[in-house]
Amino acid sequence: MAATTAGDGGDASEPWWRRKRPRRPPPPPEADAEAVKAEALELMAAFPVLPRLVVFDLDYTLWPFQCDRLPKDEIPYLYPQARGILNALRDKGVEMAIASRASRRGVAKTFLEKLGIQFIFGAQTNKLGVCCVRVEKGVTLEKLRMGLGNYAKSVAIPKAEQTQMGLKSFFKTSAASKTEETES
Repeated sequence: MAATTAGDGGDASEPWWRRKRPRRPPPPPEADAEAVKAEALELMAAFPVLPRLVVFDLDYTLWPFQCDRLPKDEIPYLYPQARGILNALRDKGVEMAIASRASRRGVAKTFLEKLGIQFIFGAQTNKLGVCCVRVEKGVTLEKLRMGLGNYAKSVAIPKAEQTQMGLKSFFKTSAASKTEETES
């Protein structure tokens, strides 16, 4: 009689790499997409300017896993507030794109198709006003608020002022390096 390991129902004499791996736990329930969308639209209305393009990473931003490590037949799921935020951005006319380091792009594409959100992404532009927000546990309304706030602040400074500020800091660092050279 073959011994089985506790809990997995597999044969203990079988090598570990041939044993069937347990499935991931079930996904957390998605938040009500329409309620999140309404809150996101209200949040966006508070900002005077919105970005033309928002770029999302996939792994641990839109979904809570690394897609490279899962088979294509796995059932993907989004973080609870992700779908509502994506829908709100689309309704406001903000283009969206994906930046991902996924080595198995076919898996990522398949997951996007299974989730029904592949059509949302695909923007192309030459000029970007880049503003980043670190997302550790999925895109949320709070992270959206931070990103929009950072973007609004960066756009609020007119280009001439940015150039003057840049020149002032350049001249300050140049003057500091010259005094260091003369002191040597």
